[in-house]
Amino acid sequence: MWRVIATFIIVAFIIYLSYLASKYLSKGMGRSGSSRYMRMIDQLTLGQDRHIAVIQVGGKYLLIGVTAGQISILSEVKDEELFPLVPDEESGGSQPPDFKKILGKLNDLGKRGGKD
Repeated sequence: MWRVIATFIIVAFIIYLSYLASKYLSKGMGRSGSSRYMRMIDQLTLGQDRHIAVIQVGGKYLLIGVTAGQISILSEVKDEELFPLVPDEESGGSQPPDFKKILGKLNDLGKRGGKD
């Protein structure tokens, strides 16, 4: 009986220590991403380990390309060229695809035997 209680106390203590460790590590991660002289304005993922980003360095905005092996400056963007993009209401913009429609198309394709 005492072994069960001792095991329960030890498990609770380990969970508490892991909570404290994760809280401590998350504070350190937040500090490494902030800078006084530059910040990331926006980024767009293009594929696995590939994206483009707009960063502000001082008063300049730079469009950079990032891959697994290198970071390249693609161009300098003027302040008046930056404006938020609004999704196009007619085409659905950034709406997620309708799963029911996609499943229906795949079902129809399977019924026809994969022939158009």
